[in-house]
Amino acid sequence: MKKNNGKKALKIIAAVLGVLLALYCAYYLTSSFVFGDSMPMPLGVGAAVVLTGSMEPALSANDLIIVKRASEYDIGDVVVYSTQGTPVVHRIIEIDKESGILTTKGDANNTADSAISVSKVKGRVVFRVPGIGVIPRFVRTVPGMIMTLVALFVLLFLSTQSKKKTAEETESENRIDAMLQEIKKLREQTEETGGERGEDGSAESKEPQNNEKEE
Repeated sequence: MKKNNGKKALKIIAAVLGVLLALYCAYYLTSSFVFGDSMPMPLGVGAAVVLTGSMEPALSANDLIIVKRASEYDIGDVVVYSTQGTPVVHRIIEIDKESGILTTKGDANNTADSAISVSKVKGRVVFRVPGIGVIPRFVRTVPGMIMTLVALFVLLFLSTQSKKKTAEETESENRIDAMLQEIKKLREQTEETGGERGEDGSAESKEPQNNEKEE
């Protein structure tokens, strides 16, 4: 029973993750191709992949970073902004909060970037997962999304088939249990009937005996 519950829990978790991933793919495709947003930020949180080593050693190529939108930014913050549709991950080295103009620079670069408006900043880097960015980077491509969605449909189909098979197995087990109960009842009835017979297996005589002597 515990094993079945564990399998059900894993199936539920896999289904929820699959639905969330499918929704994210749909959201990303809509944002990218319809609105031209290369880095969607649902609920003010997004993810990006570091493409170059311009932020070494703090960030490396193919690192996955989590970005959160902030109300204001300070010197030293590593931020993400978009230039010509490509996200750039650099550190703020100058900022004029009155005009809303800031300048960024890659830690490994010798020159600073062109000044930008703070309104172009997507958010501040709050978390980093080293090296895992190759996976979401592939998933975000059109072939990657198609393969991901196909894999999800296959998993859902297999899950449906597994549930059908489990139902058939349960029905078969119920039939076997019913047959065993019937056999048990027949055995009990046979034993009760056998108790009413003699030891030699012959039925006892029920006729009254005549005690009078013949003359």
